[in-house]
Parts: sequence; structure tokens; C-alpha cells
Amino acid sequence: MQVTAGLFLIDFLVRPFAKIYQKMPFMIFLIMIVLYGIVGYIVWKSAFKPEEQY
Repeated sequence: MQVTAGLFLIDFLVRPFAKIYQKMPFMIFLIMIVLYGIVGYIVWKSAFKPEEQY
């Protein structure tokens, strides 16, 4: 039951962005690159961060 509600919520939230993607695919592609770049930077930084000393 919760899976169905989750899928409905995802569909409800993603549908407006899908319409925008149809009109401006290059802009959405740039936004995705920026978002994944931020996530990648955080992961990269945390992977090579020296151990914290207390």
C-alpha cells in the first residue's frame, strides 16, 4: 500500500517537470549537470577528507 502511495506522489511531483523537459530539454540537462556536480563534489570532498581529531 505504501509503495503505491509513494509512486503516486513521485508521479504527482515529477509530472510538471516532465512537461518543462519537453519544452526545454537542454535547460533541464544543464540543471541536472549542476545538481549532480554538487553531489559529486560533496562525495569527493568527504572521501578524501582527513580524519577528524578530537
